[in-house]
Amino acid sequence: MASKLNRRQFLRNSTLAAGAALAGPWVARGAEQKKLRIALIGVCGRGWNAINLARDEQVTALCDVDTRQFTAKGRGGRAKPSATLFPDARKYQDYRELFEHPNDFDAVTISIPDHHHYPAAIRAIRAGKAVFCEKPLTWSVWEAQQLAAEAEKHKIPTQMGNQGMAGQGWRVAHAYVQAGAIGQITETHCWTGSHEPWFSNGIGRPAGEDPVPAELNWDLWIGPAPTRPYKDRHYHPKRWRGWVDFGGGGLGDWCCHLLNAMYKILQPGYPASVECIKNTGFTGETYPKGKAVRWEFPAAGGRPAFDAYWYDGTATPPRPAGLEAGRSLGSAGCFLVGTKGTVWVTGGHNNSAMLIPESKRRAFGRPKVVAPASRGHNKEFVMAAKGIIPYNAPLSHFGYAGKLTAFALMANIAARVPGKLLYDAKTLRFTNSDAANQLLTRKPREGWYV
Repeated sequence: MASKLNRRQFLRNSTLAAGAALAGPWVARGAEQKKLRIALIGVCGRGWNAINLARDEQVTALCDVDTRQFTAKGRGGRAKPSATLFPDARKYQDYRELFEHPNDFDAVTISIPDHHHYPAAIRAIRAGKAVFCEKPLTWSVWEAQQLAAEAEKHKIPTQMGNQGMAGQGWRVAHAYVQAGAIGQITETHCWTGSHEPWFSNGIGRPAGEDPVPAELNWDLWIGPAPTRPYKDRHYHPKRWRGWVDFGGGGLGDWCCHLLNAMYKILQPGYPASVECIKNTGFTGETYPKGKAVRWEFPAAGGRPAFDAYWYDGTATPPRPAGLEAGRSLGSAGCFLVGTKGTVWVTGGHNNSAMLIPESKRRAFGRPKVVAPASRGHNKEFVMAAKGIIPYNAPLSHFGYAGKLTAFALMANIAARVPGKLLYDAKTLRFTNSDAANQLLTRKPREGWYV
Protein backbone atom coordinates (compact mmCIF):
# COMPACT_ATOMS: atom_id res chain seq x y z
CA MET A 1 0.00 0.00 0.00
CA ALA A 2 1.42 3.34 -0.99
CA SER A 3 2.00 5.46 2.10
CA LYS A 4 0.45 8.91 2.30
CA LEU A 5 2.82 9.86 5.09
CA ASN A 6 6.37 9.51 3.79
CA ARG A 7 9.32 11.62 4.90
CA ARG A 8 8.97 14.10 2.05
CA GLN A 9 5.37 14.82 2.94
CA PHE A 10 6.24 15.09 6.63
CA LEU A 11 8.79 17.76 5.83
CA ARG A 12 6.37 19.46 3.46
CA ASN A 13 3.66 19.57 6.13
CA SER A 14 6.12 20.96 8.64
CA THR A 15 7.23 23.77 6.33
CA LEU A 16 3.95 24.49 4.59
CA ALA A 17 3.69 27.88 6.20
CA ALA A 18 7.39 28.71 6.05
CA GLY A 19 6.77 31.41 3.47
CA ALA A 20 4.13 33.04 5.63
CA ALA A 21 5.00 35.66 8.20
CA LEU A 22 5.66 33.98 11.53
CA ALA A 23 5.35 37.16 13.55
CA GLY A 24 2.11 37.74 15.41
CA PRO A 25 0.65 38.78 18.74
CA TRP A 26 1.59 35.43 20.31
CA VAL A 27 5.24 35.52 19.25
CA ALA A 28 8.17 36.71 21.35
CA ARG A 29 11.05 37.18 18.90
CA GLY A 30 14.42 38.86 18.99
CA ALA A 31 18.01 38.26 19.90
CA GLU A 32 16.93 36.93 23.26
CA GLN A 33 13.97 34.53 23.15
CA LYS A 34 11.47 35.63 25.75
CA LYS A 35 9.21 33.38 27.75
CA LEU A 36 5.73 32.72 26.46
CA ARG A 37 3.00 34.25 28.62
CA ILE A 38 0.37 31.57 29.22
CA ALA A 39 -3.11 31.57 30.79
CA LEU A 40 -4.20 28.23 32.23
CA ILE A 41 -7.93 27.53 31.91
CA GLY A 42 -8.49 24.59 34.23
CA VAL A 43 -5.76 23.93 36.80
CA CYS A 44 -6.44 20.41 38.13
CA GLY A 45 -6.97 17.01 36.54
CA ARG A 46 -5.68 17.37 32.97
CA GLY A 47 -4.67 20.85 34.05
CA TRP A 48 -1.52 19.26 35.47
CA ASN A 49 -0.33 18.56 31.94
CA ALA A 50 -0.87 22.26 31.20
CA ILE A 51 1.16 23.15 34.29
CA ASN A 52 4.01 20.97 33.03
CA LEU A 53 3.73 22.56 29.59
CA ALA A 54 3.98 26.04 31.08
CA ARG A 55 6.50 25.36 33.81
CA ASP A 56 9.46 26.85 31.92
CA GLU A 57 7.39 29.72 30.52
CA GLN A 58 5.56 32.55 32.31
CA VAL A 59 2.09 31.80 33.68
CA THR A 60 0.21 35.07 33.95
CA ALA A 61 -3.33 33.85 34.67
CA LEU A 62 -5.15 30.93 36.31
CA CYS A 63 -8.82 30.23 35.66
CA ASP A 64 -11.12 27.68 37.29
CA VAL A 65 -14.81 27.75 38.21
CA ASP A 66 -13.95 26.01 41.49
CA THR A 67 -11.54 28.14 43.52
CA ARG A 68 -10.57 25.10 45.60
CA GLN A 69 -8.57 23.91 42.60
CA PHE A 70 -6.11 26.79 42.95
CA THR A 71 -4.84 25.29 46.20
CA ALA A 72 -5.31 21.60 45.35
CA LYS A 73 -2.18 19.47 45.13
CA GLY A 74 -1.54 17.17 42.18
CA ARG A 75 -0.07 13.68 41.69
CA GLY A 76 -1.59 12.22 44.82
CA GLY A 77 -0.74 15.26 46.91
CA ARG A 78 2.93 15.35 45.90
CA ALA A 79 2.81 18.31 43.50
CA LYS A 80 2.47 21.91 44.63
CA PRO A 81 -0.81 23.74 43.95
CA SER A 82 -1.02 26.07 40.95
CA ALA A 83 -1.42 29.14 43.16
CA THR A 84 1.84 28.23 44.90
CA LEU A 85 3.70 27.50 41.67
CA PHE A 86 2.55 30.74 40.04
CA PRO A 87 1.94 33.24 42.86
CA ASP A 88 1.92 36.29 40.59
CA ALA A 89 -0.73 34.94 38.20
CA ARG A 90 -4.12 36.67 38.18
CA LYS A 91 -7.00 34.39 39.15
CA TYR A 92 -10.37 34.09 37.40
CA GLN A 93 -13.45 31.90 37.68
CA ASP A 94 -14.91 32.93 34.31
CA TYR A 95 -12.66 32.62 31.25
CA ARG A 96 -14.85 35.17 29.47
CA GLU A 97 -13.46 37.73 31.91
CA LEU A 98 -9.94 36.49 31.20
CA PHE A 99 -10.37 37.40 27.53
CA GLU A 100 -11.25 40.95 28.53
CA HIS A 101 -7.50 41.31 29.31
CA PRO A 102 -5.91 40.05 26.07
CA ASN A 103 -2.67 41.96 26.56
CA ASP A 104 -1.83 39.86 29.61
CA PHE A 105 -1.10 36.59 27.77
CA ASP A 106 0.05 35.12 24.44
CA ALA A 107 -1.35 31.58 24.69
CA VAL A 108 -3.95 29.56 26.58
CA THR A 109 -4.27 25.98 27.69
CA ILE A 110 -7.77 24.50 27.98
CA SER A 111 -8.17 21.63 30.46
CA ILE A 112 -11.86 21.80 31.39
CA PRO A 113 -14.95 19.66 30.63
CA ASP A 114 -15.67 19.02 26.95
CA HIS A 115 -18.70 21.28 26.70
CA HIS A 116 -16.48 24.30 27.47
CA HIS A 117 -13.74 23.54 24.93
CA TYR A 118 -15.33 25.33 21.99
CA PRO A 119 -16.43 28.56 23.72
CA ALA A 120 -13.01 28.94 25.34
CA ALA A 121 -10.99 28.03 22.24
CA ILE A 122 -12.96 30.14 19.77
CA ARG A 123 -12.42 33.21 21.97
CA ALA A 124 -8.71 32.49 22.09
CA ILE A 125 -8.40 32.00 18.33
CA ARG A 126 -10.26 35.20 17.53
CA ALA A 127 -8.10 37.06 20.05
CA GLY A 128 -4.99 35.84 18.22
CA LYS A 129 -3.84 33.57 21.04
CA ALA A 130 -2.13 30.22 20.57
CA VAL A 131 -4.32 27.40 21.90
CA PHE A 132 -3.49 24.05 23.51
CA CYS A 133 -6.75 22.17 24.13
CA GLU A 134 -7.13 18.76 25.74
CA LYS A 135 -8.91 15.98 23.87
CA PRO A 136 -11.49 15.55 22.54
CA LEU A 137 -11.15 18.88 20.80
CA THR A 138 -14.84 19.71 21.32
CA TRP A 139 -18.17 18.45 22.61
CA SER A 140 -19.87 18.37 19.19
CA VAL A 141 -19.06 17.57 15.55
CA TRP A 142 -19.84 21.11 14.35
CA GLU A 143 -17.70 22.71 17.04
CA ALA A 144 -14.67 20.66 15.98
CA GLN A 145 -15.10 21.61 12.33
CA GLN A 146 -15.57 25.26 13.25
CA LEU A 147 -12.41 25.41 15.37
CA ALA A 148 -10.41 23.80 12.56
CA ALA A 149 -11.67 26.37 10.06
CA GLU A 150 -11.11 29.34 12.38
CA ALA A 151 -7.59 28.29 13.38
CA GLU A 152 -6.61 28.02 9.72
CA LYS A 153 -8.34 31.28 8.80
CA HIS A 154 -6.41 33.20 11.45
CA LYS A 155 -3.18 31.14 11.13
CA ILE A 156 -3.15 30.43 14.86
CA PRO A 157 -0.71 27.94 16.46
CA THR A 158 -2.76 25.11 17.99
CA GLN A 159 -2.38 21.64 19.46
CA MET A 160 -4.84 19.08 20.82
CA GLY A 161 -3.78 17.01 23.80
CA ASN A 162 -3.62 13.51 22.35
CA GLN A 163 -0.14 13.02 23.74
CA GLY A 164 0.39 9.63 22.07
CA MET A 165 1.02 11.53 18.85
CA ALA A 166 4.53 12.12 20.19
CA GLY A 167 5.13 8.40 20.78
CA GLN A 168 6.49 5.54 18.70
CA GLY A 169 3.35 3.39 18.41
CA TRP A 170 1.76 4.94 15.36
CA ARG A 171 5.18 5.62 13.81
CA VAL A 172 6.12 1.93 13.94
CA ALA A 173 2.66 0.90 12.70
CA HIS A 174 3.05 3.33 9.81
CA ALA A 175 6.48 1.86 9.05
CA TYR A 176 4.98 -1.64 8.77
CA VAL A 177 2.28 -0.30 6.44
CA GLN A 178 4.86 1.62 4.41
CA ALA A 179 6.97 -1.52 4.05
CA GLY A 180 4.01 -3.53 2.76
CA ALA A 181 3.98 -5.89 5.73
CA ILE A 182 0.19 -6.14 5.89
CA GLY A 183 -0.79 -5.25 2.33
CA GLN A 184 -3.85 -3.12 1.64
CA ILE A 185 -5.76 -2.15 4.79
CA THR A 186 -9.36 -3.36 4.70
CA GLU A 187 -10.55 -2.66 8.24
CA THR A 188 -9.43 -1.25 11.58
CA HIS A 189 -10.65 -1.97 15.13
CA CYS A 190 -10.23 0.21 18.23
CA TRP A 191 -11.60 -0.45 21.72
CA THR A 192 -11.65 0.70 25.31
CA GLY A 193 -13.35 -0.85 28.30
CA SER A 194 -15.48 0.62 31.07
CA HIS A 195 -14.05 3.49 33.08
CA GLU A 196 -16.34 3.48 36.08
CA PRO A 197 -16.37 5.12 38.57
CA TRP A 198 -14.79 8.11 36.80
CA PHE A 199 -18.01 8.60 34.89
CA SER A 200 -21.35 6.80 34.74
CA ASN A 201 -23.08 5.52 31.63
CA GLY A 202 -26.50 3.96 31.18
CA ILE A 203 -28.22 5.85 34.02
CA GLY A 204 -30.84 8.59 34.26
CA ARG A 205 -30.69 12.00 35.91
CA PRO A 206 -30.60 11.91 39.71
CA ALA A 207 -33.55 13.31 41.62
CA GLY A 208 -33.32 16.27 43.95
CA GLU A 209 -30.60 18.82 44.44
CA ASP A 210 -27.75 19.48 46.85
CA PRO A 211 -26.28 22.73 48.20
CA VAL A 212 -23.61 24.13 45.89
CA PRO A 213 -20.19 24.42 47.56
CA ALA A 214 -19.32 28.04 48.26
CA GLU A 215 -16.14 27.81 46.20
CA LEU A 216 -17.91 26.50 43.07
CA ASN A 217 -19.78 28.74 40.63
CA TRP A 218 -22.28 26.17 39.37
CA ASP A 219 -23.80 28.44 36.74
CA LEU A 220 -20.37 28.97 35.21
CA TRP A 221 -19.68 25.22 35.35
CA ILE A 222 -22.89 24.58 33.39
CA GLY A 223 -21.76 27.18 30.85
CA PRO A 224 -23.30 26.65 27.39
CA ALA A 225 -25.18 23.49 28.41
CA PRO A 226 -28.83 23.40 29.53
CA THR A 227 -29.08 24.29 33.20
CA ARG A 228 -29.78 21.64 35.84
CA PRO A 229 -29.61 21.40 39.64
CA TYR A 230 -26.30 20.66 41.31
CA LYS A 231 -26.02 17.11 42.63
CA ASP A 232 -23.00 16.21 44.73
CA ARG A 233 -20.66 13.56 43.27
CA HIS A 234 -22.63 13.21 40.05
CA TYR A 235 -21.05 15.83 37.76
CA HIS A 236 -18.20 17.79 39.33
CA PRO A 237 -15.43 16.91 39.62
CA LYS A 238 -14.41 14.02 37.31
CA ARG A 239 -17.78 12.31 36.72
CA TRP A 240 -19.14 14.58 33.99
CA ARG A 241 -17.92 12.57 30.96
CA GLY A 242 -20.82 10.13 30.83
CA TRP A 243 -23.49 12.84 30.75
CA VAL A 244 -24.55 13.78 27.23
CA ASP A 245 -24.85 17.49 28.05
CA PHE A 246 -21.22 17.70 29.19
CA GLY A 247 -19.04 14.96 27.72
CA GLY A 248 -18.73 12.22 25.14
CA GLY A 249 -18.71 9.08 27.25
CA GLY A 250 -16.02 6.46 26.74
CA LEU A 251 -15.70 7.40 23.09
CA GLY A 252 -15.23 11.08 23.82
CA ASP A 253 -12.66 10.25 26.47
CA TRP A 254 -10.52 7.90 24.36
CA CYS A 255 -11.28 8.35 20.65
CA CYS A 256 -8.54 10.91 19.98
CA HIS A 257 -5.96 8.61 21.58
CA LEU A 258 -7.00 5.23 20.20
CA LEU A 259 -8.14 6.26 16.72
CA ASN A 260 -5.10 8.44 16.14
CA ALA A 261 -2.86 5.72 14.67
CA MET A 262 -5.44 4.73 12.07
CA TYR A 263 -6.27 8.33 11.25
CA LYS A 264 -2.67 9.53 10.99
CA ILE A 265 -1.58 6.60 8.85
CA LEU A 266 -4.54 6.52 6.45
CA GLN A 267 -5.60 10.20 6.58
CA PRO A 268 -9.09 9.21 5.39
CA GLY A 269 -10.96 12.48 5.88
CA TYR A 270 -14.67 12.00 6.60
CA PRO A 271 -16.59 8.72 6.37
CA ALA A 272 -19.35 7.99 3.89
CA SER A 273 -21.48 6.48 6.65
CA VAL A 274 -21.64 5.68 10.35
CA GLU A 275 -23.80 3.10 12.12
CA CYS A 276 -24.13 1.84 15.67
CA ILE A 277 -24.19 -1.96 15.27
CA LYS A 278 -24.38 -2.88 18.98
CA ASN A 279 -25.93 -0.75 21.70
CA THR A 280 -26.99 -1.41 25.29
CA GLY A 281 -29.43 1.50 25.08
CA PHE A 282 -29.39 5.27 25.30
CA THR A 283 -31.09 6.69 28.40
CA GLY A 284 -31.49 10.24 27.12
CA GLU A 285 -29.15 11.52 29.84
CA THR A 286 -26.05 9.32 29.65
CA TYR A 287 -24.38 7.28 26.95
CA PRO A 288 -24.88 3.50 26.66
CA LYS A 289 -22.90 1.16 28.89
CA GLY A 290 -21.53 -0.34 25.72
CA LYS A 291 -21.62 0.21 21.97
CA ALA A 292 -19.98 -0.90 18.77
CA VAL A 293 -19.85 1.47 15.79
CA ARG A 294 -18.82 1.08 12.16
CA TRP A 295 -17.67 3.91 9.87
CA GLU A 296 -17.33 3.28 6.13
CA PHE A 297 -14.56 5.25 4.41
CA PRO A 298 -14.51 5.53 0.62
CA ALA A 299 -11.48 4.71 -1.54
CA ALA A 300 -9.10 7.63 -2.02
CA GLY A 301 -5.51 8.45 -2.89
CA GLY A 302 -4.69 5.01 -4.26
CA ARG A 303 -5.94 3.08 -1.25
CA PRO A 304 -9.13 0.99 -1.23
CA ALA A 305 -12.25 1.64 0.81
CA PHE A 306 -12.12 0.35 4.37
CA ASP A 307 -14.30 0.02 7.45
CA ALA A 308 -13.31 1.35 10.88
CA TYR A 309 -14.83 -0.12 14.05
CA TRP A 310 -15.07 1.22 17.59
CA TYR A 311 -16.02 -0.68 20.79
CA ASP A 312 -16.44 0.73 24.30
CA GLY A 313 -17.71 -0.40 27.67
CA THR A 314 -19.36 -3.81 27.48
CA ALA A 315 -18.80 -4.09 23.71
CA THR A 316 -15.59 -5.92 22.80
CA PRO A 317 -13.65 -6.34 19.55
CA PRO A 318 -13.24 -9.61 17.65
CA ARG A 319 -10.02 -11.46 18.26
CA PRO A 320 -7.64 -10.78 15.36
CA ALA A 321 -6.56 -13.71 13.26
CA GLY A 322 -3.05 -14.82 14.14
CA LEU A 323 -3.04 -13.62 17.74
CA GLU A 324 -1.58 -16.41 19.84
CA ALA A 325 -3.95 -18.37 22.07
CA GLY A 326 -3.99 -17.09 25.63
CA ARG A 327 -2.57 -13.71 24.69
CA SER A 328 -4.72 -10.81 25.91
CA LEU A 329 -5.58 -7.79 23.79
CA GLY A 330 -5.72 -5.68 26.93
CA SER A 331 -8.33 -3.15 28.00
CA ALA A 332 -7.57 -0.72 25.16
CA GLY A 333 -5.86 -0.75 21.80
CA CYS A 334 -6.21 -0.84 18.04
CA PHE A 335 -5.38 -3.20 15.19
CA LEU A 336 -5.19 -2.63 11.46
CA VAL A 337 -6.15 -5.56 9.25
CA GLY A 338 -4.67 -5.84 5.77
CA THR A 339 -4.78 -8.27 2.89
CA LYS A 340 -1.46 -9.80 4.02
CA GLY A 341 -1.59 -9.50 7.80
CA THR A 342 -2.36 -7.45 10.89
CA VAL A 343 -0.50 -4.80 12.87
CA TRP A 344 -1.48 -4.40 16.52
CA VAL A 345 -1.10 -0.95 18.09
CA THR A 346 -1.11 -1.57 21.81
CA GLY A 347 -2.25 0.48 24.79
CA GLY A 348 -4.55 3.44 25.29
CA HIS A 349 -2.12 5.97 23.78
CA ASN A 350 -0.84 4.00 20.76
CA ASN A 351 2.06 2.98 22.98
CA SER A 352 3.77 0.47 20.67
CA ALA A 353 3.08 -1.59 17.56
CA MET A 354 3.84 -5.10 16.35
CA LEU A 355 2.96 -7.58 13.65
CA ILE A 356 0.95 -10.61 14.72
CA PRO A 357 1.57 -13.47 15.06
CA GLU A 358 5.00 -13.22 16.66
CA SER A 359 6.45 -15.67 14.13
CA LYS A 360 5.63 -13.25 11.30
CA ARG A 361 7.12 -10.34 13.23
CA ARG A 362 10.38 -12.22 13.73
CA ALA A 363 10.52 -13.23 10.09
CA PHE A 364 9.81 -9.72 8.83
CA GLY A 365 12.16 -7.90 11.17
CA ARG A 366 11.86 -4.35 12.45
CA PRO A 367 10.74 -1.88 9.77
CA LYS A 368 12.54 1.37 9.03
CA VAL A 369 10.64 4.23 10.68
CA VAL A 370 10.28 7.06 8.15
CA ALA A 371 8.22 9.45 10.26
CA PRO A 372 10.53 11.95 11.97
CA ALA A 373 10.84 11.73 15.73
CA SER A 374 8.64 14.05 17.77
CA ARG A 375 10.01 17.29 19.15
CA GLY A 376 7.75 16.63 22.14
CA HIS A 377 4.00 17.14 22.14
CA ASN A 378 4.04 20.11 24.49
CA LYS A 379 7.34 21.49 23.21
CA GLU A 380 6.24 21.74 19.58
CA PHE A 381 3.20 23.74 20.65
CA VAL A 382 5.38 26.20 22.60
CA MET A 383 7.77 26.44 19.65
CA ALA A 384 4.90 27.23 17.26
CA ALA A 385 3.43 29.76 19.67
CA LYS A 386 6.80 31.54 19.79
CA GLY A 387 7.14 31.49 16.00
CA ILE A 388 10.15 29.17 16.00
CA ILE A 389 8.28 26.70 13.78
CA PRO A 390 5.20 27.31 11.57
CA TYR A 391 1.78 27.70 13.15
CA ASN A 392 0.60 24.36 11.74
CA ALA A 393 3.76 22.36 12.46
CA PRO A 394 2.40 20.73 15.66
CA LEU A 395 1.15 17.33 14.51
CA SER A 396 -2.20 17.61 16.30
CA HIS A 397 -2.93 21.15 15.15
CA PHE A 398 -6.64 21.87 14.94
CA GLY A 399 -6.76 21.32 11.18
CA TYR A 400 -5.93 17.67 11.87
CA ALA A 401 -7.50 17.33 15.30
CA GLY A 402 -10.77 18.91 14.15
CA LYS A 403 -11.39 16.24 11.53
CA LEU A 404 -10.29 13.43 13.85
CA THR A 405 -12.64 14.64 16.59
CA ALA A 406 -15.54 15.35 14.24
CA PHE A 407 -15.53 11.95 12.54
CA ALA A 408 -15.15 10.16 15.88
CA LEU A 409 -18.00 12.02 17.60
CA MET A 410 -20.34 10.95 14.80
CA ALA A 411 -20.37 7.61 16.62
CA ASN A 412 -22.21 9.17 19.56
CA ILE A 413 -24.83 10.50 17.15
CA ALA A 414 -25.19 7.00 15.69
CA ALA A 415 -25.75 5.65 19.20
CA ARG A 416 -28.81 7.92 19.47
CA VAL A 417 -30.20 7.60 15.92
CA PRO A 418 -30.74 4.01 14.69
CA GLY A 419 -29.73 2.84 11.22
CA LYS A 420 -26.92 3.64 8.81
CA LEU A 421 -26.38 7.39 8.63
CA LEU A 422 -25.03 8.62 5.28
CA TYR A 423 -22.64 11.58 5.46
CA ASP A 424 -21.72 14.12 2.77
CA ALA A 425 -18.18 15.43 3.29
CA LYS A 426 -18.87 18.46 1.06
CA THR A 427 -21.91 19.79 2.89
CA LEU A 428 -20.86 18.39 6.30
CA ARG A 429 -24.37 17.02 6.77
CA PHE A 430 -26.11 13.67 6.93
CA THR A 431 -28.15 13.10 3.80
CA ASN A 432 -30.76 10.69 5.16
CA SER A 433 -31.55 11.84 8.71
CA ASP A 434 -32.81 15.18 9.99
CA ALA A 435 -32.61 13.76 13.51
CA ALA A 436 -28.88 13.11 13.11
CA ASN A 437 -28.28 16.58 11.67
CA GLN A 438 -29.93 18.14 14.71
CA LEU A 439 -27.32 16.43 16.89
CA LEU A 440 -24.34 17.87 15.02
CA THR A 441 -24.49 20.78 17.45
CA ARG A 442 -26.97 22.46 19.81
CA LYS A 443 -28.21 25.91 20.67
CA PRO A 444 -26.12 27.05 23.64
CA ARG A 445 -27.24 29.17 26.54
CA GLU A 446 -27.04 32.85 25.75
CA GLY A 447 -23.66 34.50 26.21
CA TRP A 448 -21.41 31.52 25.61
CA TYR A 449 -20.84 31.07 21.89
CA VAL A 450 -19.30 33.87 19.83
